Amino acid sequence: MKMFQNNSIFHLAMLLAVAILPGSIVAKTILGVDLGSLYMKVALVQRNSPLEIVTNLHSKRKTEQIVLFDQGTRFYGSDASSLFARKPTKSPQAMSVALGRTDDHPATKVLAERHYPIVPSYNETRSGVCLTIDGETFTPEELVAMVLTHAKDITSAFGVKGDVKDCVLTVPSFSTQHERRALLDAAKLAGLNVLALIDENTAAGLHYGIDLIEEEPQNMLFYNMGASSLQVSVMQFYSYERKETKYGKGKKVGAFQVLGKAWDSSVGGSAFDARIVDYMADEFNEIWNKKRNDGEAKDVRIFPRPMAKLRIQANKVKHVLSANNDFPVFIDSLHDNTNYHSHMSRATFEEICHDLLERSTAPIEEALKAANMTLSDIHGVELIGGGMRVPMVQEGLKDSLGDGLDLGMHINSDESMALGAAFHGANVSTAFKVRHVGMTDINPFPVIVNLENLPESSKTGLFGLGKKKDNDDDDEVWSKHATIFKENGKIGVKKTIAFTHDSDVACAVDYDEESYFLPEGTPSAIERYNITGVAAFAKEMADKGLAKPKVSLQFELSTSGLVHLVKAEASVEETYTVEEEEEVDDEEAQAEEDAKEEKAKAEEDAKEEEAKTEEVKDDAAEEETKEEVKDDAAEEETKEEVKDDAAEEETKGDSTEEKAEEKKEEKPKKKKKMTKTIKVQKEKKRMLVRKLTVGSYHVGPIQPYNEFTMEESVAKMADLAKKDKDRMMLEEIKNTHESYIYLIKNKLIDFEKEIAAVSTQEQRDALSKSAEEHEEWMYDEGYDADLETYTKKYNELSAPGEKMFSRMKEVGARDEAVTEMNKKLEKVAALMKKWETTMPQVTEEERADIISKADDVKKWIAEKVEAQAAADPSTDPVFTSSEVPLQTTELQAAISKLSRRPKPAPKKEEKEEKKNETDTESGESGTEEKEDDSSEESKEEPKEEEKEEEEDAAPSEDKEGEEL
Repeated sequence: MKMFQNNSIFHLAMLLAVAILPGSIVAKTILGVDLGSLYMKVALVQRNSPLEIVTNLHSKRKTEQIVLFDQGTRFYGSDASSLFARKPTKSPQAMSVALGRTDDHPATKVLAERHYPIVPSYNETRSGVCLTIDGETFTPEELVAMVLTHAKDITSAFGVKGDVKDCVLTVPSFSTQHERRALLDAAKLAGLNVLALIDENTAAGLHYGIDLIEEEPQNMLFYNMGASSLQVSVMQFYSYERKETKYGKGKKVGAFQVLGKAWDSSVGGSAFDARIVDYMADEFNEIWNKKRNDGEAKDVRIFPRPMAKLRIQANKVKHVLSANNDFPVFIDSLHDNTNYHSHMSRATFEEICHDLLERSTAPIEEALKAANMTLSDIHGVELIGGGMRVPMVQEGLKDSLGDGLDLGMHINSDESMALGAAFHGANVSTAFKVRHVGMTDINPFPVIVNLENLPESSKTGLFGLGKKKDNDDDDEVWSKHATIFKENGKIGVKKTIAFTHDSDVACAVDYDEESYFLPEGTPSAIERYNITGVAAFAKEMADKGLAKPKVSLQFELSTSGLVHLVKAEASVEETYTVEEEEEVDDEEAQAEEDAKEEKAKAEEDAKEEEAKTEEVKDDAAEEETKEEVKDDAAEEETKEEVKDDAAEEETKGDSTEEKAEEKKEEKPKKKKKMTKTIKVQKEKKRMLVRKLTVGSYHVGPIQPYNEFTMEESVAKMADLAKKDKDRMMLEEIKNTHESYIYLIKNKLIDFEKEIAAVSTQEQRDALSKSAEEHEEWMYDEGYDADLETYTKKYNELSAPGEKMFSRMKEVGARDEAVTEMNKKLEKVAALMKKWETTMPQVTEEERADIISKADDVKKWIAEKVEAQAAADPSTDPVFTSSEVPLQTTELQAAISKLSRRPKPAPKKEEKEEKKNETDTESGESGTEEKEDDSSEESKEEPKEEEKEEEEDAAPSEDKEGEEL
């Protein structure tokens, strides 16, 4: 099988033939976010740049999915993770696991089993789970939105210009519509526009197949063990001919399709960590209880901080034992001043996790069964995810797969999903044109539709919730049931169901509860629709005597795995009569026309007979004339007759042909049919189509965000963002305030003489005392001061200091500025002297005006310098160094304007004299002309050189004028 030769990021960049599509640009930058449950990876695709992973503020390629709430502010990633052991109850983790799930869902219940300090609880007001952090309640959507906002922030810090909005998010294979809608709500809170949702394994498969073109179909098994779950997918990679344009030449491109999926939502790297945590907790309980020796057995598991330390240490143990056989464990003062010291070997680790090893291979068989395949049909295996690095997992896979299949690691196991999502975003967006890779994914959950008559109370009630209309016992309740999207069917398709009905319809879209693949604890209800307008349309049609309407409902299973009712129509076929004009044969008119034609033909035949009779008489007279010719001419006639006979035969032949042609031409003419227009009644059919009104609502314990909840969460996120901004500004002003205190102290010592020259002893003592007082305030009362107070204190400290340091700086800066200005004025005077000969186009009055302006500047400088010498150096200066260059602004503009004035053109008389001399010399011989020409050229060359020198001199003068 053809494998990758180069999977570097640079190689991926070569595949992105990024081109702007005119008139259809949607996004300049697209993110591919693999949210995960422990780490978040962000990939970036933008114009004129390679497909790459975004590094965070700590230059790491993956960011912890954790948020720390401390004193009203938030910290993310490594900043939050470093404080997790100290503040576990303020640091929620794995928030994405709780999206769209209830508190009794197996995936959320396992969080408590694995000793997470913050676990979700159901909130009836929200119709979903919430997490309480430091006394404040947050929804999982809000917490995930914070993480996604941080993804935008690190992307901006990575160097991306502008606001990043478009993205593609990955979801697990077992993610239902409830979880997908919750993730979309979180992205909306974060200000992101989600172009698509893509399965994690499918994204990895897309990354794997970017430059893969197989001659024969290849079946691949993708094994993905992440932090919280295990997912297995069977994919088939193949190639086909594709035309870029309708008449273009076909090109072979790669493609793949997902054939089967399976998973275990609770087996992952965190499950192995939890086993190590429980093992170490049991050991510590023995040590702790033995040390206490009070007869009471206590468990460290009820205390969040020591359990947080054990979880951190367990993860470290797992990583070390992946490459070593033994690892010493020591945690100083784990709890109650008791240290924990132990050793863990790889054999012990494998023993306490043996049941997880058995569960780690079961989804392989289920995925193969879903794809209708066996291991013999698989050509290769790809391992992705961080959990697959555990040696015992790889050994178990080898035993399960046999010797015929090797464990492939041809793509980055951590980043392939994010890179595949970003590449998919480039395909979805119209702002990019990338290499085409065909992709077909499947939906493992069957979706069914139940139709019933809409109760009368539902037509006016709230969300269609009301009592049904009472029916007689004899009336049969109308209902319909259908499976619109089957198990493991393709996504990105539309299905239409049609039925004849005359009442408004209540439509329920649900998951099939009997499906083997539907995750445990998933609510079956997806969405409810009230379809109205059917009864009114049916009554309208009945009044016209027409049949019942045919109702058509079109459902879509989008490429993001979401089911929606996209169209609802009712139609009736109507037969109606119209009066139309029609042409028919007119028999009476036709008979009259035939009679006229026969009469005309008879008259024509009579004329032809008369003409033939006259021709016979003419032939007899001609024969009599021929017999009277003399005998002496008979001999000559005989000679000529031979020629005449031949000519006559030719003439006959020609005439015969002409007659034949005339006969052909004289074909019987078609008789013109006589018609007439009459009005007839005809029956026609047409479809009367009425668009129906559709209202949607949700039922069940888990419901997506409504408008009110969204507004509330947006306000909460905006308030938290403002607090974060104020915190950063406060930290900045604190640092600035403290730095200025040390600046004052250092300058009073390092520049004692310079400062003494521009200040009094009282001013210096006051500034030094102010710095000491502000330093005491900063570490005492100012420790908890707000932004406004700190800003006021900084201004109070810096105002006198800035004045004193500015005076010190101006002492040398003023003298330097005056010296430079005097030099510039001397250059102006020299330039005006030079212009007397080199710039004749500048008049004497204009040069005198320039000199006058320069004298004014000299006078201003002299006055200011004299005033500054007489002033007190400890007060504000009379003038500053920055004011000196501004005095020549008018002078500079005048010189620049004059320097650009062109020189006068040469006189025409000189040109005419040169022309006459040339005409006189042209009367000499050719040889002399050549000599004269050469001599004339040699004479003219010095003149041209002189002219060039003058032209070169002029720009230099202009440049000098510009600089002045």
